[in-house]
Amino acid sequence: MLSRTIRSYLCKDCVAATKRRSFSSSASTASNLPSPPPPTGFARLTNRALILLYGRDAAHYLQGLTTTNIKNYTSDSPGGFYTAFLNAQGRVLHDVFIYPIDHASGFREQLEGIRDDEPGFMIDVDRAHAEALRLHLKRYKLRAKIALRAVEPGECHIWATWDDAAAETAENDPPQPQNLGCIDTRAPGMGKRILMSADDSKALQGEETSIESYDVRRVLKGVPQGHNEIISGEALPQESNIDYMSGIDFRKGCYVGQELTIRTHHTGVVRKRILPVQLYDPNEKPPENLRYDPSSILTVPDAPQNIARVNTRGRSAGKFLSGVGNVGLALCRLETMTDIKLTEEGSQWNPDHEFKMSWASKDDNVKEKEVKVKAFVPEWHRNRVSVRDMHRQQNA
Repeated sequence: MLSRTIRSYLCKDCVAATKRRSFSSSASTASNLPSPPPPTGFARLTNRALILLYGRDAAHYLQGLTTTNIKNYTSDSPGGFYTAFLNAQGRVLHDVFIYPIDHASGFREQLEGIRDDEPGFMIDVDRAHAEALRLHLKRYKLRAKIALRAVEPGECHIWATWDDAAAETAENDPPQPQNLGCIDTRAPGMGKRILMSADDSKALQGEETSIESYDVRRVLKGVPQGHNEIISGEALPQESNIDYMSGIDFRKGCYVGQELTIRTHHTGVVRKRILPVQLYDPNEKPPENLRYDPSSILTVPDAPQNIARVNTRGRSAGKFLSGVGNVGLALCRLETMTDIKLTEEGSQWNPDHEFKMSWASKDDNVKEKEVKVKAFVPEWHRNRVSVRDMHRQQNA
């Protein structure tokens, strides 16, 4: 009930018009805007890399560095989990998936250096910052009995799979024991992540699609990932929805960055969160529903870009982080850009307010370019807000 199929986000008329309309964008051309994602499909996540961490102290070591309770996931479990590494100030350094290596998975025989009796973990991270994470892990090693290395691209591949028609039941089934992987808990209907030791997609069901098409699906569900959207050293875990995406255990013990994270959870108010947004022409009416249009003709600015309320001056209403065609993700002030009410002090939100991005044009005949932005609150966000309010009332 919480998850809606991806087709509800896709405009049929827009899809049909893709072949007969041309468009242009600062970031895209008519030939490279991705097609809508299939309802059942899979994509190889080539923008992700793997780091192998193993050794007698591996579990204890990760316990002190990540936001999730590693003790809930043993090396005998085939399932993985979503989590994050923070700096000492409580800012996100890396959002990752971690997969405990199951003794029966067959991976140990193919990975160099790891013994059968040693705990081991595969860490799935943004490829562009994999080396930064490896150095971060080495920084805290001291006398810990661990070893780590980058996994070469040919050793193992990361796949995302989904089936919208069976989303409610399929997500209850873990990946097959011969593969490492996990249910993607970041949002309802996200599907699964699977690690395969060979480039063998024949075992996966559905239609293979591009990573760009997968990103459309992810953006429409409001799921940020990587350093373009969860900016390293700047983003706060709650503002990045890592708490909503099952990436934080607020009951676990000490870890790097815990103090601010816990204090915000118990006493603070998270006034900004990353939300899906739709871009539209300034001469058009605001969209009523979030829709991806693969034939979009909008010119989109480079991210990040400030979002402001139309016809007003003052502080920024949000920050545009990334986009695919006419949809994207933005860090939004909730009580300004949405109807979510966080406190009893009142909200600045008004259904008639519109928001925009403006930037200098490279065209000598146009001084400034502009596109309007509307934020949408996913249903799973609203459910998390309701649960949070209920817990706070119980603890009051």
